[in-house]
Amino acid sequence: MFFSDPVHDEFASLMLGFAPYGGGDVGEVQQLALEVKASDDDSFFDAFAGYARRRIEEGEAAFARGHRASAYDCWLRATCFLGMAYHPLYGTPVDPRLVDALHLQLDTFDRAMALLDPPGEKLDIPYEGTTLPGYFVRAPGHANDVRPTVIVGGGWDSTYVENYVGIGIAALRRGYHVLLHDGPGQGRPLVDEGLPLRHDWDKVVMPVVDAALAIDVVDPDRIAYHAWSLGGYFAPRVAAYEHRLAAIVADPGQLDVGTKFFDLMKLLGLGADAAAMLPAIGPEDEKTVLTALEGNRSLRWKVVQRGYWTNGAPGLPAYLAEMDKWKLEPEEVAAIQCPTLITAAQSDMASSNAKDLHDALTCPKTFVEFKDVDGAGAHCEALNRSMANRVIIDWLDETLDVQP
Repeated sequence: MFFSDPVHDEFASLMLGFAPYGGGDVGEVQQLALEVKASDDDSFFDAFAGYARRRIEEGEAAFARGHRASAYDCWLRATCFLGMAYHPLYGTPVDPRLVDALHLQLDTFDRAMALLDPPGEKLDIPYEGTTLPGYFVRAPGHANDVRPTVIVGGGWDSTYVENYVGIGIAALRRGYHVLLHDGPGQGRPLVDEGLPLRHDWDKVVMPVVDAALAIDVVDPDRIAYHAWSLGGYFAPRVAAYEHRLAAIVADPGQLDVGTKFFDLMKLLGLGADAAAMLPAIGPEDEKTVLTALEGNRSLRWKVVQRGYWTNGAPGLPAYLAEMDKWKLEPEEVAAIQCPTLITAAQSDMASSNAKDLHDALTCPKTFVEFKDVDGAGAHCEALNRSMANRVIIDWLDETLDVQP
């Protein structure tokens, strides 16, 4: 839309989707596009991080004058620009600018959460010898009321900051308590502890549900898990094993993540015989695929920079072997009992087997496809998050019998 570079444009587009929730405005993104040199990740980082720091300073000045609402707006906005700034730097060895920007993002988010009424409550959720970072945010006007709660989860490269802006704020406005969390392969667990993503995400969310049930205003019978992007695989995987959930949202539904990457390998020059052997791959075929990846800016970022790092893979063979685990077996699909909303976005490759997942479910289920004609056909409805949130929260209201 504003950037000729597909990686930069994808992240900038997400900022526009955050606009209804205070994450950024069109004019801000448009101006930054004029400042960034084409396909220059250093320039992109400097422009977006520099803009975020200006908003942090504006927030500090507003706070000093007693303007808490303006300080909150500035600090929340800054967190989103910082998150987009470091995304193009993904990969190993980890760029120290990414580490510093993530820490500034999360520290600034803490400052914004402290200005909510009541303030957001920071959580350290016990998890396999360490803790997962999280926040509990009470529904405005219902701070001490027992209410339905949405546990908001992310995907391949979001933190609970982006999840709060893209999902959490809308749920709070509709009277839900919200519990945000990051897991291994996300945010601090990835950057500070080196913990990679895991396909058995139920092991991550079960302790999060434990944490939710320990909060006195959480209705134990009305806890929903809503996750987006790769979370569209996480949510049904969790529901197959965690039966304390009253509903899940998979946006978009993903039955088999690995198959999509194996199909991609064919498009990158892998022959039919070699493709049939996946996830195993020989040296010459690996060279063919890597050459193709190096020639595709967007795919290189998704696979080589993001994929290898977040999945703990030293190279393509290990990454393909890991991706082969990322699928729901028939018995897991059959084990899902709670009402389930499966979404798809019309032009989103990640949605390619969402309908297959929906059709395989035996629990109460709903399928919604977001359309290009509504500006909602991109991955995670990035350019029309307000429509996605309306539809999804309406479904939650009806499913959980939520009253204002």
